[in-house]
Amino acid sequence: MDGPALLLPSLGGSAAACELRRYFSQKQLMRAVESGDLVRPRKGVYALRSLAEAHHTALECRGVLYGRSAALAHGMGVLHRPRQVEVAVPRGTKIRSHPRASIVTRLLPGEDLVRMGAVRATAPVRTVLDCAAHLGFAEGLAIADSALRLGLVGHSELLAAAQGWIGRNRLRQQRVLAHMDGRAANAFESGLRAACIEAAVTVVPQLRIVTRGGTFVVDHASVVHRLVAEADSFEWHGGREALHRDCTRYNELVRDGWVVLRFSWEHIMFQRAWVSEVVADAANGSIRHNSKANRAEKRFKRA
Repeated sequence: MDGPALLLPSLGGSAAACELRRYFSQKQLMRAVESGDLVRPRKGVYALRSLAEAHHTALECRGVLYGRSAALAHGMGVLHRPRQVEVAVPRGTKIRSHPRASIVTRLLPGEDLVRMGAVRATAPVRTVLDCAAHLGFAEGLAIADSALRLGLVGHSELLAAAQGWIGRNRLRQQRVLAHMDGRAANAFESGLRAACIEAAVTVVPQLRIVTRGGTFVVDHASVVHRLVAEADSFEWHGGREALHRDCTRYNELVRDGWVVLRFSWEHIMFQRAWVSEVVADAANGSIRHNSKANRAEKRFKRA
């Protein structure tokens, strides 16, 4: 398996070509497609080869790609790829079990579907709304962020479509739509932002911070708490030059008064509750520290 196929899981299973070109040449991407490690569901998007297998499964079930399987087909990133292909069939259809599919019945009006080669899938707007309503907050947020980032849907378009939602879990869906942000770089970062939101800490994705030692764009930051939360990938920050750059970045942010937290892919995927606890404790500690500092400064001025 070539490099691009090793990186894609941490990006959510699929990614835009412009994102992958930060790490690989066009020749490397084409070689991965030719070897079968990657597929191109549409122009400018690369995905893991499991996507092609999902297409075949949906056809065998006589259904449409749905939920996370539809998201992957559109090139959206997901936090966790489904163990089985997620397929929907029209309501009233008798469901026949399939060893590789998780099948649900849904209302599937024609305007909510798009054709992708021989198979059909829920359209991007419907896909985001379905995932926001039926998946966990972090998973739904990652998919909504990705759809916005790729330009597959518009912010106002999603909000307008949600007004006519007649399915279940409307409050869960509304929470995702209230926090979605296309500035998130990938599903990994969306998962970290979800953990911050669950800790009641509002963070801004891709914030530019100016310090005495330089200007740095951080994954997430809360200006109120002077808190930075970074999503670190070992595979792509493990070289000596990258280590030197990251150390400089970290030290300059701390020197400027920021609390910097760094989380791995494993933290976000499997320990998100712990991540939320760490973020909450750091934010509360920052508040206490700033309050003490302000009181000390006032006493100093009075003296």
